[in-house]
Amino acid sequence: MSVRTLKLALCLVVSGFVLAAIYFTVVIAERQNALRRITRYNPTWQANQVLNEFMTLDQSLRMFKDGAGDIDKEDVELRYDIFAGTINSLAEGGFREVLDQEPSFESTIHDLEGPTNDAAPLIKDLKSPNDALAALQVLSPLQSSLKHLPSITFNYGAKRASWDHQELTRLHWIFTSIVGCLILFGISLIGLLARHNSLLERTYRKMGILTADLTHLAHHDPLTGLANRALFQKRLEQLLSKARDNGSTLAVLYLDLDLFKNVNDTLGHETGDQLLKTVATRIRGCVQNNSVIARLGGDEFAILMEPTNVARECTMLASRIVKEIGTAYDIDGHEIVIGTSIGIASTELVASSPEQLLKQADTALYRAKADGRGTFRFFEPEMDAELQARRALEVDLRKAMVKDELYLVFQPQVDLQANRLLGFEALLRWRHPVRGSIPPGEFIPMAEDIGLISSLSDWIINEACKTAVTWPRNIKVAVNISPLQFRNRTLLPCVRKALTRTGLEPSRLELELTESALLEENEATVAALHELRELGVRIALDDFGTGYSSLSYLRSFPFDKIKIDQSFVRELSTRPDCMVIIQSVVSLGRGLGMSITAEGVETEEQLAQIQAAGCTEAQGFLLGHPKSASDLDLSPNERSMA
Repeated sequence: MSVRTLKLALCLVVSGFVLAAIYFTVVIAERQNALRRITRYNPTWQANQVLNEFMTLDQSLRMFKDGAGDIDKEDVELRYDIFAGTINSLAEGGFREVLDQEPSFESTIHDLEGPTNDAAPLIKDLKSPNDALAALQVLSPLQSSLKHLPSITFNYGAKRASWDHQELTRLHWIFTSIVGCLILFGISLIGLLARHNSLLERTYRKMGILTADLTHLAHHDPLTGLANRALFQKRLEQLLSKARDNGSTLAVLYLDLDLFKNVNDTLGHETGDQLLKTVATRIRGCVQNNSVIARLGGDEFAILMEPTNVARECTMLASRIVKEIGTAYDIDGHEIVIGTSIGIASTELVASSPEQLLKQADTALYRAKADGRGTFRFFEPEMDAELQARRALEVDLRKAMVKDELYLVFQPQVDLQANRLLGFEALLRWRHPVRGSIPPGEFIPMAEDIGLISSLSDWIINEACKTAVTWPRNIKVAVNISPLQFRNRTLLPCVRKALTRTGLEPSRLELELTESALLEENEATVAALHELRELGVRIALDDFGTGYSSLSYLRSFPFDKIKIDQSFVRELSTRPDCMVIIQSVVSLGRGLGMSITAEGVETEEQLAQIQAAGCTEAQGFLLGHPKSASDLDLSPNERSMA
């Protein structure tokens, strides 16, 4: 029941009580007046009084007539005046009510007044017994009427008393009924109010729970149950103020998951959410109860702690978290391997504000990622300058394409058996207007981090095809492909557009993929590779033997070429196992019908060793340095130009 309905019901009850009170007050007042009138003036008694006065007057006249006693004219006149007064009183005062209720009484009163008035002269001139007799004769007709008058008034009084009794009885039952109804209504209203209060109490209780839930949701991440950014910021401000007051130390660990985006892109956000929940559980297992753990958003987490020994305690915690998060996950039947990078900052370096402490932790996190991921770094003051320099370089990189600061160089790939040029690998270079030549190892990862790699790859493929179409038809061009292009599903449209725009034969384009591009092997990736193969484009597996080497990659897709990573070639003279690995890869490639290229050949000794191992193709500074398209020598024997 609504509050409005309860108010209306309460108004009705109050109105009922007020109306009933007014009604009973009026009726009871009326009955009381009637009783007062009956008490003050009784009509039957008045009628008897008139009869008694008549009998006294009659007796006085008779005694005067007979000369008995001491009755004289004055006594008779007095008795007559009293009798006449009582007759006149019947027509007014309290007896008037009887006349109003019984109109027939009016004629009776007139009948009494006539003889009484006729007897007045006789009484006034009363001198002799004969005069008294004459008066008696005039008044004698009144005796019969006066004798009936008490019975008539008594009957009227009895009738009126009976009527009053009935009215009082009716009033009693009406009062009892109304009071009973009001009592029942009041009881019902009390019940409704009690139920309403119960509902209100339940509602308030639910609102309290809901308020608590909303408060919890406002300060906690709904997916992991950890504190959110708002609560983390609040606790950071509180603990930082406490640290200033008591001189304690505060530390922030800033975590970012490595390779998490790959999980979302390949297995979907639902699997990614399950992974985040598991990661949060593992972090809780590493952290003490008095520390604050928060999910700041996406795959970013933060830990707020009060260590007594920053270096020792933070190192132990960060190492434990890196190990725990780096352990394989089983999510919905998928084995997932991710990692985490951690940046650590503390108030030991005088962080004056929460923003500054978080910024320092973020800077240290960036350094951890730059140092290879899966590790942690403490903030150092010089990191901030490095970060600012990197961000300035990121801005310059975005402008480089527009300002034509990027260009391609081409390194030859040689057929060792035929001693002839097979083609060139297109390599991206950046000539910075201030810093000069920027190493690819510095700006390529940066382009991947800031989301510029897809547009760069599109430009490289188009420029490589445009250059290669001017070469002899037996010379191929190879282009390195970023794993991000597979995740973004932009590679196939880009290759088609470049081949169509330049007119280069698809068989002259070779795309080199690293094993990291196949780490998230799924149907979409394999389907994209097959579509590229159907176009006529050659596919090479680059840097084979490093990182995530797995023979399952070779089984899932028939590559045209395997490129042995230069680290094996570089250590051929110092590590015998490198020769064993190269021989094994060569044997594997031959068995699968794939050509084998050795990268990083820089000395004649290395060249002799890879030839002895069975490699048919090679690439390296010994065979030719990367050069611009205008400086290339397209003669069959590129080795002479080393």
